[in-house]
Amino acid sequence: MKKKLDYLENRRNVLKLMMLGSGAIIAPGILTGCTDGSSKADAITDEKTNFPQSVASGDPRANSVVLWTRIEDPEKSEQDLEMTLEISLDENFSTNLLTKQLTAYSEYSHTVKVKIDQLNPYTYYYYRFKYNGIYSNTGRTKTAPLEYSDTDAKFAFVSCQDYIGRYYNVFAHMLQQDDLDFIVHLGDYIYETNGEPLTQITGDERQISFRDKEGIIVFKGYEAARSIDNYRQLYQVYRSDPLLQKLHERFPMIAIWDDHEFSNDNYGAHANYYGGRKDELDRKRFHNSQRVYLEYMPMEVGLDASGIMSLNSELLLDDDNEVIIYRNFNFGSNLDLILSDYRSYRPDHLIKEDAFPATVFADKNRLISHFGNDFYTHPDNQRYFGAYIDVDTYSGGSFSSPLKKIAKLMYETEGLNTREAEERANTAIRGNLNAYYCNEMIKAYNDSPFGIISREELIYEDDSQLEDMDKGLAYINGGKTDLFASTGIGTRYMVVKDVFDIYIELKQNEGAISSVYGLTQQNWISNTLAASSASWRVYASSVSLAPMIVDLSSIDKLDSLFKTEFYINLDQFDGFKFQRKLLLNKLKDKSSIVISGDIHSTFVTDHHGVVEFTGSSVSSCTFSEALPKYIETSDISDHIENIEEIVANLDLGKLLLDSNSAQNNIDPDFSLIKAVDMKSNAYVVIEVTAENVNSLIYSIAAEKSVEMLYETENINDYFSLRSFNVQKSDMNLSRAIK
Repeated sequence: MKKKLDYLENRRNVLKLMMLGSGAIIAPGILTGCTDGSSKADAITDEKTNFPQSVASGDPRANSVVLWTRIEDPEKSEQDLEMTLEISLDENFSTNLLTKQLTAYSEYSHTVKVKIDQLNPYTYYYYRFKYNGIYSNTGRTKTAPLEYSDTDAKFAFVSCQDYIGRYYNVFAHMLQQDDLDFIVHLGDYIYETNGEPLTQITGDERQISFRDKEGIIVFKGYEAARSIDNYRQLYQVYRSDPLLQKLHERFPMIAIWDDHEFSNDNYGAHANYYGGRKDELDRKRFHNSQRVYLEYMPMEVGLDASGIMSLNSELLLDDDNEVIIYRNFNFGSNLDLILSDYRSYRPDHLIKEDAFPATVFADKNRLISHFGNDFYTHPDNQRYFGAYIDVDTYSGGSFSSPLKKIAKLMYETEGLNTREAEERANTAIRGNLNAYYCNEMIKAYNDSPFGIISREELIYEDDSQLEDMDKGLAYINGGKTDLFASTGIGTRYMVVKDVFDIYIELKQNEGAISSVYGLTQQNWISNTLAASSASWRVYASSVSLAPMIVDLSSIDKLDSLFKTEFYINLDQFDGFKFQRKLLLNKLKDKSSIVISGDIHSTFVTDHHGVVEFTGSSVSSCTFSEALPKYIETSDISDHIENIEEIVANLDLGKLLLDSNSAQNNIDPDFSLIKAVDMKSNAYVVIEVTAENVNSLIYSIAAEKSVEMLYETENINDYFSLRSFNVQKSDMNLSRAIK
């Protein structure tokens, strides 16, 4: 918990939690994705092998596939190394179809990536690498069927594989599905942090210590990768896991990134660690993370014109290169796979992490002008509105100076120096401000030792006086209580639904919301979807399109301020719902499903013409795991009795389903969530035929992620299965029995 100045301690409840007529926050950065770290031992491989990360394949097409490995030779760490690739139709390599000489460049950490073409469609191939007389493990890969081949497809998709203190038991079960054509990884293949206290498990097992201590970003109690070596070490450690190696050895992978391949909740090259305390644009770090991703992932991106990762490749040789990972794949006449990039081009979250809580973003005139007087006066809306003053003109501007003085102290409490705090205060204390918040600032100041020296007059003495003031919406009315929301509360997470709905509509009306995909990618998505002639289009998104709303009004032990509806996670498409609607409309043109991840929960969502399967994490802590941990470290835990126990006992899945059903009853077009699991790790298998899509969701209790079940004979006993079917004829979603 953040340390507050003693003279403000007795007013912290009001200053940090007050929200006029609305619920405040509940949990900080609950599940923006995964949060993971790195490994304890600097040496992450057996010194006897020259292939510590084994082999991998990816991006399968009808006539080509990408093959990958990495050599480690401590005696020649600065040299380029020559090696051989062998490809065969049989696992014993009785006949080599191809023997190819390759170079493992020290420039790329001796990773090797090559695209092999002129292959036969829908064919298994075996491959291995040889260096200094030593063979790698043998990999198996598979090409795609021809475009017009009436071939069924079967693949699995995963996301969010935390390594720190956790095990990939999900892969132990997945490896039994030997007939998968390929694997889709939807992001958070690695996590950029090491020892992040809320979601990573520290101890003796599965830990990391960064080699390059000069390159890391250091926080209180944990670290984050920044340098090329930092990011390389993460991939080296993660890929040392024996089950992840076996998965890569057995199936080709098609991958996109989400946020943790660079930085949690990023937008472009911007990180979000400090909640707006400072500018977190870091193009060098962004470049480092992308370059290393291309070095270690078996994908076509990052190769030269001849299909090799060479010194002339497009592998981000400088900061100005753009890495385009959105791409599409065809698997016969039944399946087109379209992969998007949600992170690289998107704008910032609509509510800024450093927005001053009292700042009014919609005054009375703006609300009436856009929504009408009936909307403004309606009691259901008035309960969210707060009285405000124009601090520059109210009472002749007499409150401007004292409020700036108090705000300066508040910013200094947050760790800013005198100059920075004064600049922030001068920017914050102007224009329309929430009167209640400002009054509580003054009360807190007057209750402090400073107030004894120079006591300030209150804006109003009686709360009834608020009724005579104009009403509007400030950020605090949506749940923004911290000066710097480093955990995202009230900005990215747990934002009051009705307030945000007004905010985003005003922003949309102003044309202030940029394309979440960027214009170039947006056009590519539209054109690619339109050009598809396959029976099914599968749209891969790193984040979920499902509407995630919880209504806490039924929770008896909660304070009445919290009994309202909240958006769980605005880092996902709830934060860009107008653009989500446009995307869904494009998908509805032809038979389509969506696969997504990031939220560490399983959702099955009927978007009325498009069905979405959101898969939970491979190992990262689930939504239900994370929420109590965030609550324990938030200021809320000081002011609501037994809040941790209340939250831990909430059935979040049921709350979400009930809230979603209520929304659907009001608006039948509202996307309907048919199934939720917020307590399990999982992976999803998708079976595609000309007439239907079948999903098989395999789940394991989250608490098992801390146990290694890799050699367990009865691994199936730990997993449950739910299956859903979508018919092409009517896009009807139904439960299937397996």
